[in-house]
Amino acid sequence: MELIDPSNEVLPPGEKTYYMPHHCIVRPGSATTKLRVVFDASCATDSGVSLNEALMVGPVVQDELFSILLRFRMSRFVIVADLQKMYRQVLVHPSDRLLQRIVFRSSPSEPIRTYELLTVTYGTASAPYLAIRCLQQLASEGESTHPRASKVLSKSFYIDDMLSGVDSEEEGIEVCSQMIDLLQSAGFKLHKWASNSPNILYNIPAELREDRNLLELDSSSTPVKTLGLLWQPDDDVFRFKIPSWSYKDSITKRLVLSESARLFDPLGLLGPIVLRSKLFMQELWKSKVSWDLPLSVQQQQFWTDFRSDLNVLDEFSVPRWAASVSDPVQTELHGFSDASENAYGACIYLRVVSASGSVSVHLITAKSRVAPKGTEKLDQMIRLPCLELCGALLLSHLYEKVESSLQIPARLFFWTDSTIVVHWLASSPSRWKKFVGNRVAEIQQITASGIWRHIPGIENPADVISRGMPAQQLVEHSLWWQGPIWLQQPNRFWPDPVRTSDDHFEREQLQEKPSVSLPAVVQNSIFSLKSSLSSLVRVVAYMQRFCSNSKKRNRETRNTDALSTAELEEALVALVKLAQQDSFADKIYVQFAPLAK
Repeated sequence: MELIDPSNEVLPPGEKTYYMPHHCIVRPGSATTKLRVVFDASCATDSGVSLNEALMVGPVVQDELFSILLRFRMSRFVIVADLQKMYRQVLVHPSDRLLQRIVFRSSPSEPIRTYELLTVTYGTASAPYLAIRCLQQLASEGESTHPRASKVLSKSFYIDDMLSGVDSEEEGIEVCSQMIDLLQSAGFKLHKWASNSPNILYNIPAELREDRNLLELDSSSTPVKTLGLLWQPDDDVFRFKIPSWSYKDSITKRLVLSESARLFDPLGLLGPIVLRSKLFMQELWKSKVSWDLPLSVQQQQFWTDFRSDLNVLDEFSVPRWAASVSDPVQTELHGFSDASENAYGACIYLRVVSASGSVSVHLITAKSRVAPKGTEKLDQMIRLPCLELCGALLLSHLYEKVESSLQIPARLFFWTDSTIVVHWLASSPSRWKKFVGNRVAEIQQITASGIWRHIPGIENPADVISRGMPAQQLVEHSLWWQGPIWLQQPNRFWPDPVRTSDDHFEREQLQEKPSVSLPAVVQNSIFSLKSSLSSLVRVVAYMQRFCSNSKKRNRETRNTDALSTAELEEALVALVKLAQQDSFADKIYVQFAPLAK
């Protein structure tokens, strides 16, 4: 920042200034920034408008944390690093610095001075976009000179944290060298380097390496402690950090909502645990409990036990490398969906077969949704088969995100324990009522390259996330972490495909549209011509007008009621041939045959 003297300043016409209050956030757990200054650009001026209200936030230009973490699990060797004071390395245009003023003095005995902040400032709404957009521009400019670093910079940064992976140590050493060189060219400095390979870190100066044993991957910048995802480089595993709970005399609905929001699980690995908190919050909402009144003794006991149950995660770990074979010859994605009366969920597993025949199966992501609860009419409308279909749709959307994040060639298999869902998905969406038909159409479109198959309910891992499970049971539940046992075996041991027909279900279960019987009509040569629906409707309108005009002229000239039959038929055929033809002839014939006669 630079010192200015507002008393001798003459502003250009129309220019305004903004003074930001600032305060500190103390973070004793931080390795480098134990005290962070935050500038409050949301503070309103005497006009009632704050700077952040007037600023545009900017579009999202980085990948989601979900996508970055998924890719982080795919490589054998991984590298993480942090950009040192990223915002402070980006200068703000001089014309905008009028809006970044503060008042400051080093001690109470000194006079208050006015300063203008020269760089992107933490606390302004546009700060993240401005800094990240600079990184994206640097990646674009370095594409020809630093190709590997450019790719990492554009795809593997979440705010100021780099999470990247390589398949060999030689490639990792080259990536580190290019990253340091490219970022230094723009004034950025990477520090807190860590890797699961000591050879990759060998050329990084010791003072720039991370000396902690556990690294936070998703909550390092927030002062609120959450259920964070930690990576332990030495063992190359994920661990989980338990939130710091607020132990008060009584537990209220407001406190439960606040603590539920701290269960941040970006990959859904702890989805069955998080679902229990969602269901409990839904129960409180339905019972119309006041926000600040103590819950019942039973409800308070449930939440106390829920928090205590999470302590078991302190000693639990999940392998970071999901594709844990070095010579893969076949890669598959297996998605499972299920629903209960209270919730529905989906989970996806990565199955990799090596050249030697060994098989690796790991859970890579999962997601759950609470089933809607409300009036008796709503509960009757959304029955269990419909929730099973919602689970299949959730799986489709989850696969769509995984596919766009990983972009790896893989065979696709989708599994559900609902035979009626398998039957719905095997038929045309037009057969079913609107609720089912719309979802079937979307699922078929998204999962067109995969196969939907039936699985026994006892072997379906998605059953765990659709019902919820305490942490004590989940950490030892092999079905959840490795999937069904037959995934470790050749596909001849997989469940046989189930063939269904309408006879297996009641008509009400199928939710089939009522059929409409149409009278039989004699075929006409005019309607055997190919034509699109819209163009043939337009042509028929021309026919009607042509007939009407012809009758009028004939009455005036020849005193007859109409043209001869042969003349009229010839004119009609000529008009139809003018239309661009398509494949709606049968439908059009039923609608317009009486008119043609």
